[in-house]
Amino acid sequence: MHKPVITIVAMSVQPFDHVILEEVNVYERQNRLTISMTISVKLHGNMLTLCERIQKQVIDDIYDMTGKEVVSVHLYVRRLIDGKNA
Repeated sequence: MHKPVITIVAMSVQPFDHVILEEVNVYERQNRLTISMTISVKLHGNMLTLCERIQKQVIDDIYDMTGKEVVSVHLYVRRLIDGKNA
């Protein structure tokens, strides 16, 4: 039911070279979406800024492609990856 939204999330994360998308869950209530994402991140300068950019990109892309409002994007960083071991 939410496969198109999951695809949009995957496309939204793709430009971020330091991010590996591991899991996406979509919850819908009254035509408003909540997205839960689990990612792994290669060590990067400012992690907070990176996560905020990912959240904004996901919200904007879903709205642009579906017209649905995203009320929140819960972003969970499961793992930090050292660039040497990636």
